[in-house]
Amino acid sequence: MATTDVSSDFAPADGDLEEGSYRPALVKLVDDVRDSEHQLLRGFGSRREVLLWTQELAVRTLGEMPQEWFHQMARQFRGVPASEHERTLVSALLRPQYRTRDLAEAKAREFRRQLSARTIRPAAHRAFRELRADAGEYVDDGSADQHAPGKQQYVAMRPAIHELHENQRRTLKRVLDGFEDREAILDWGHDLELATHGEIDEAFVTRCYGEQSTRRLLTGTDQSERRGRELFAAHYLIPVYNRGVRDLAGRAKEQADEQREERQTATL
Repeated sequence: MATTDVSSDFAPADGDLEEGSYRPALVKLVDDVRDSEHQLLRGFGSRREVLLWTQELAVRTLGEMPQEWFHQMARQFRGVPASEHERTLVSALLRPQYRTRDLAEAKAREFRRQLSARTIRPAAHRAFRELRADAGEYVDDGSADQHAPGKQQYVAMRPAIHELHENQRRTLKRVLDGFEDREAILDWGHDLELATHGEIDEAFVTRCYGEQSTRRLLTGTDQSERRGRELFAAHYLIPVYNRGVRDLAGRAKEQADEQREERQTATL
């Protein structure tokens, strides 16, 4: 069943500044992180949404989220042995009606606020400092529309980073959905090179194809195999996505490009 994508592919947040800015890339960066924070504080509707959010967060913070944080998140996706309940951290990220464990919402909301204050904000600060030296200054005609941060399509106004985001999104959704056969795994591996900006281990796709247990996990249709693919993505893919974003962020060039007025609703 299709559900609404929590990111809406970089849709403007409520706090977006529609007026022009001399250095709109910095404002766009801040607004995108603000939107990710709003998503976090609202909570998520599924484990899948959490994974898609972490991938987007890596992009919006320009790869400055700590690698160890992604590894900690991956451990939380292991679940509780001999139980259908998710671990406490994942439960705290989900909205109450989607949890399988009993957890007070006040406690969960405080956890989400702490995550934002202690981990996301410092990463966003580092991203801002990395971007500020290369953020373009627009003083040509004073147009409020042309360079309005809230109308920019690309994160940090860098098309290459947006393209990387789209590649990551596509490869992540594909592995979560599962593959129809062994050849599809090999085909996916080509896209994975782009999605990780070449940071994936050279033997990774070979192992996915050759190891019987991994192949069964990636092509299976059982609930346990679908859950296993969530762990697979959290452990093996998203941390490498973050490294790829970090490498690309220092090389990407700025370009102003207003968003289309009409958007198609993205689906998970």
